[in-house]
Formats: sequence, C-alpha cells, structure tokens
Amino acid sequence: MDPSIPGIVNVSENPFFSLPEDQRNGNGHRYVKYAMNRLLVRLQVRKKERERKKKKRPALMWETWEEENSMCLLENYSDDLDLDNQNVLVSETAEPPSNLTLPLLRYQREWLAWSLKQEESATRGGILADEMGMGKTVQAIALVLAKRQLQKTTSDSSILSSSPGTSQKFPAVKGTLVVCPVVGVMQWFSEIDHCTTKGSNKILVYHGTDREKHMHKLAEYDFVITTYSTIEDDYSKYTIPSKQQSKNLKPLVEMLDQKTVLKGGKGKTDSDPETDIRKRGRRKGMRHSTMTGKWSNNGSIDNSASSDEDVSRRKSVLHSVKWDRIILDEAHYVKDARCNTARAAFALESSYKWALTGISLQNHMGELYSFVRFLQVIPYAYYFCKDCDCRGLDYSFSTECPQCHHNRARHFLWWKKCIARPLRKIKYNGAGRDAMVLLKHKILKNLLLKRTKKERAAELALPPKIITLRKDSLDDNEKDYYISLCEEAMSKMDRYDRAGTQRNNLLAMFTRLQQAVDHPYLVEYSDTYYASWNTDAGSVEQSCCLCHDEVESPVVTSCGHVFCKTCFLDKTGSMGEVSCPSCSKPLTDDSSTYNGKGDSNSKPTVKGFRSSSIVNKIQLDDFRTSTKIEALREEIRFMVERDGSAKGIVFSQFASFLDLIQYSLQKSGIKCVQLVGSMSIAARDAAITRFIEDPDCRIFLMSFKAGGVALNLTVASHVFLMDSCLNPAIEQQAQDRAHRIGQHKPVRIVRFVIEDTIDERILQSQEKKKHFQRMVGGSFEAWEKLSLEDWVFLFECEFV
Repeated sequence: MDPSIPGIVNVSENPFFSLPEDQRNGNGHRYVKYAMNRLLVRLQVRKKERERKKKKRPALMWETWEEENSMCLLENYSDDLDLDNQNVLVSETAEPPSNLTLPLLRYQREWLAWSLKQEESATRGGILADEMGMGKTVQAIALVLAKRQLQKTTSDSSILSSSPGTSQKFPAVKGTLVVCPVVGVMQWFSEIDHCTTKGSNKILVYHGTDREKHMHKLAEYDFVITTYSTIEDDYSKYTIPSKQQSKNLKPLVEMLDQKTVLKGGKGKTDSDPETDIRKRGRRKGMRHSTMTGKWSNNGSIDNSASSDEDVSRRKSVLHSVKWDRIILDEAHYVKDARCNTARAAFALESSYKWALTGISLQNHMGELYSFVRFLQVIPYAYYFCKDCDCRGLDYSFSTECPQCHHNRARHFLWWKKCIARPLRKIKYNGAGRDAMVLLKHKILKNLLLKRTKKERAAELALPPKIITLRKDSLDDNEKDYYISLCEEAMSKMDRYDRAGTQRNNLLAMFTRLQQAVDHPYLVEYSDTYYASWNTDAGSVEQSCCLCHDEVESPVVTSCGHVFCKTCFLDKTGSMGEVSCPSCSKPLTDDSSTYNGKGDSNSKPTVKGFRSSSIVNKIQLDDFRTSTKIEALREEIRFMVERDGSAKGIVFSQFASFLDLIQYSLQKSGIKCVQLVGSMSIAARDAAITRFIEDPDCRIFLMSFKAGGVALNLTVASHVFLMDSCLNPAIEQQAQDRAHRIGQHKPVRIVRFVIEDTIDERILQSQEKKKHFQRMVGGSFEAWEKLSLEDWVFLFECEFV
C-alpha cells in the first residue's frame, strides 16, 4: 500500500479497522474492509495522475479540492450512508429577534443559530427541509429579522455584503426577495404582518399586470414577494427573441378554449391554471417597451436605453438588482435545472440564498443539483477547465471558452464528475459509494437542516393524524363503463405496440381510467386535449415539462412532450408563441382531438360555476351521481356527527370532478368554496378567508396543484383525497395543509379507493416506490420514471 497517500499508511490504520475483531465481524464489516481496500487503490490511481500532471504545470485549484475529497473519503468511508440521517446534531440556540411577536420552539431557535452561522460561512445560505407543517415560513422570517437586528447592534454599515460567485454590476438593495407559488403569496404576506411588530417591515407583492409600476421603489422594501411564474415570465422576455412570436397564437388558444369546433364535439375547457398570467393579458408592444436593467445610484431603474438595444442584453426588474437575500419557498418548483423557472431563479443575484422545501426529492438524485446550483456551492455547482483555473456557473459557449480560450471539451461540471456520473454508472459500489460519502459529508452536512414531526413530537405537541383507506365498489353501470374502457385501452396498447408508439398514448389512457373511476362524466365530457397529436411521435414523459409535477389534464404535443393543460395555456399565452414550450417545434391545430359532448352556449350557465365548467355541459335534469361522490357525502355526514364545528378539505387532480362535487354538495345544502388556479390572488385570498371565518362553510374544494402547497388551513380537521397520485409525496403535501403547527384537533385523512380498479394499482405502485426509496438509503435517491411494464401493470383490469 502506498504510504504517501495523505492521512493513511495502510488499511489497518483506518479507525474502523482498529476496532476489536468481535466488534467488526460479520458480512457487513468484511464488505466495508473490502470496499476500503478498493478505495485505496482508486485513490492511488488518482494521486499518481495528479503527480504526473504536476510535472508539466502547477497544481490547479480543482486538483486541490480533489485531494480534500480523498481525505473526506478516508475519514468517513465506513459510515452509514442513510441520507435521511445526514444532519449534524444542532444543539446551539439563538434568541428570537425583538420585533418577532411569536415565540419560537426549541428546534426553531436551533435553526436560527444554525442559519446565522451559515450566512457567515462560505456557503452563505442553505436548505431548510423540515417536514411540512413545522413552520418554515416563520423560521425564515425570524432569520431576516435577527440578521437585521444583529447588523444594527454591531453598527455594520455594510449590510449588503458581497457574496463569492455573484456579480457586483447590479445595485444592492436591502430587501429579501421571497419566491413562492401563487397560492403562497398571501400566506407569506399575512405571516409577516402577523408575527412582526406593526410598522417594522415594508412589504411589496410583485405580481400582476401593474407590477412594474413599483420598479423605482424596490430599494424601499424589506420584503418583496413574487411567484415562480412571474420570475420565469420576466426572465423569458429577455432570453427568448421576440421574433419567435407567432401570429397563429390566437387560433391555438381558441382551440384549447373550445371556441372552435374540435374533432369529437364542442364545448369549453375546464381550466385550472396554476397562475393567472394568460387571463391578466399583455399590453401591446410590452416586450419592446420594458425596462433595460440600467440603474442609477439611488436604486431606481434608468429606462432611457435606445429602443433598438438587444433584448437579450437587458434584465427584468427583479434580475436587475442584487438582493440582500433570496428565499425560494417550495423550492422543489426548480428541481429541474434545465427548465426556465430554474434558470430564472439561478439568474437572480443576492448576498445570501435559501431554499425551503418540505418534501423529499421525487425522481432522482439530479434534482438535488438544482439546489446546489441555486446556492452556487463551490466546487459542486461549477464548471472547471482541465488545463487552467478557469471556472464558471454557466456552460453556454459552443466551441471555445470565452475566459481561458480552451476548447469546450476540456471543461467539466464538478457535480457530474464526482456525484452524478458515478451514481448513475456504478450505483453504490466502488466510485458510486465514493459519491454517496461525498454527498453526505461534503454537501448535505454543510447545506441542509432537516427535522421531522416524529423527531420533534414533544415540542410540537401535534394531535394525531388518523389515515383511513375507504374502499368502495362501482355500481353495475359504472362497472360496465369502466370495463369497456379497460378493454379499449388494452386493445389500443396492442395496436400502438405494433406501431411502436405505445408510450405516446399511455398517459391519455391512464387519465381516462382515473376519470372514469371518479365519475363517467369526466370521460364523456372530457377535458383532455392533444395539441398536434401524432401517433408517430416518440416517447412521452410522465411529468409536466413546465411545472415538473405529475400531469393534470394532459396536453401531449407531436414532439412527445407532456404538459398540464393549464401550464401549457399559461406559457403559450404569456410568451406569445404557438410552438412547443419545451423544444420550440411549431404546433398546429388541425388534428387535435376532444371527446366532449354538448355546447355550453346552447343553454344558460349555472350560477356559481365558470362558463367552461363541466356543470354547464351536462343535462342537469338527468344528473347522475357517482360512487365516490356518494361516499364523500357519507363521510361528510360522519364528520358533522362527530364534531358539529368540523370542517374538511377535498382534494382531486381534476377540476371538473371538483365542480361535480360542488354541485352535488350544494344540492344537499352543504356550503363550500373552491380554489382553482385560474383565480387571481385576491380571489384566492377571499375564498380562503371565507372558509376560515364562515362557520357555515364546511368544505374547501381544491386541486392538488392549486392548493396542495403553501397553505395553512388548520381550521380544517378532515382531509378527503378523492383520487390517488402516482407520486405519494403529492398526497402527503395535501394532508399537511391541516396537520401542522396550530392544529388542536385530531386530523382525519380519508383516502377513497374503488376496489378492483386502477385506484388499487396506483396504491401498489406507491408502495413499490416507497420500497425503492428505503432500499437505496433515504429520500434523496427516489425512484426512476415509470417503466413501460409499470404502465402495463396500471392498466390491467381486475374485472376482465
């Protein structure tokens, strides 16, 4: 063994192997000893390669970091690699700031001490990954106030300190920028207002058509709250050339809104967008008349640039300043580093950066890279040159690096080299285990703080959460209808298999079966569209290419990309394009399909429902209920019998199903409100306020996408999940809208499942995914995308 390897002479000197034999016998310890020997061989090879290069040139910075990684591997190789146990024990606490009016629990004071130290470290931020419902918003507010108080106490005149890796070309402002989903905007506003002394903070909500009127006053605000859709929309205006706008946008939007006759029938869509971008409209010529990103010394924008200045060289309002701090709430919205939402977040400048997320990474280890990139973690977020000390966060040049002029091929991404590629190729043996050790000890331990409700049960004192799986059976008519759809789906799969286009059609068939189980009307008056449908298209992804969550009301393009219909409309409407938002291929409307019936313009609309609602398509005189709706009505009756003041939240993936439920409940005299993505922030806030304050309003109806995150609804003690999601994390998010800090009643969760249908298949798939997570050592290595066999498993019909 090479004695010159830093920190070790041979394998016997490792602390693990100094243990008595009886403490390290067994297969596991023998494997670790074998793995350690293999590690030493790999380190020898790397060391010799570095020494060979040193003879030709001085050692580069990235080579020095590589040696530090070797030391880390030697010190921690025998450790448990369960990534759910990656936290260093935090025992130090900090006193809450004087202008925070709410008391902090011990684990929240621990966060405050840890986060203040993090902002003084090289990382200058981190990830707060507490379980949902543990008060991440209040903790983040406490950090902002505590840091401000600390700076005033120490008479630090330079409160806008510089940050490594960020640019100095933008004017600094004192404010903290909070980026969150649309539904979380008013939650943040009310939390800041509620838990701080009156008048101590100026808050700006930067959202809506008139948001740019505040661009000269950003420096005045302590908190600026905006949405992911806003930063992505503003960012895209300056990165996508205006010539890509298409004159054919209007026909496509009209097609998806069913203002034109489509194949299979007429009618209007059941829109449930996450944002209201398309509805708020655009001023004519806005793309050419927006600000340039030039700032004067007082922090206001100089909008005097010439009109012919290249748009791509200008910046949006939010991207034209250097914030004191950026907080990404529900940070999994940027889990795909390639999407425009993530790129928009990466382009924001600040001294400190924080990511708040309450759910595990959902698909693969690569999602963690997006957080690493946002935080600009050295060296993992950077590209390096093999021949010099050049480094950068972006890799957009095509042939020659503009900094060092070395060829593109001579550059590498540290994350890909040390983490992603070893894990993908070798999994958890050899170099794969090296990557896991580095991930745990060099990244997560330095970035992430995660606590669970179970760990902090004594401090939280939350009431129990009782989960009930309610199983019902379809009636004869529903069963016959479902069987016919199953048979049709299986026959189509055989046909698509012969044509080699099976994957392209699976998602649509899967959605139809889910809808049929909820209510046959959802298929008969379907809101599933296919933009530029082409059965010769390639593989279809199972998550929306824009929001990167499980698809709701899918739009499938001819190029094989899948979007939530509402995300698709928002994007094409806001960007002025009729091309695929993912690959920019042009779309047409001559082969779109729609299985709707009836014409909503042929009869008056029903009061309380959107004109595009499914309620305005069906014949209400012959309205048929469904097994799930009747089961829900029974559970609501049980709820009221147990507790006369109880309230409940009803979740579904399908906005049309929520409309049918609302119509049925209102017929029974049950008052309810609904939260859908098309609502403005003010309308959302009004619906939430009514549910909280009106004792007669018992039920809150919402989709998983519109209301599954960023809401505090502890006034409700019951949660009803009408359909199951392929991703169990989405259901967990929904449950924790009620089971969180401030809840005083036991929370009852009812999951509705129809026996011998696709519902049971989804439950089995969820268990399979959870099993995979446990096998690979924690939540940061989740399942891969569903295989073709998984889809076939979901489609198998027990009746047939």
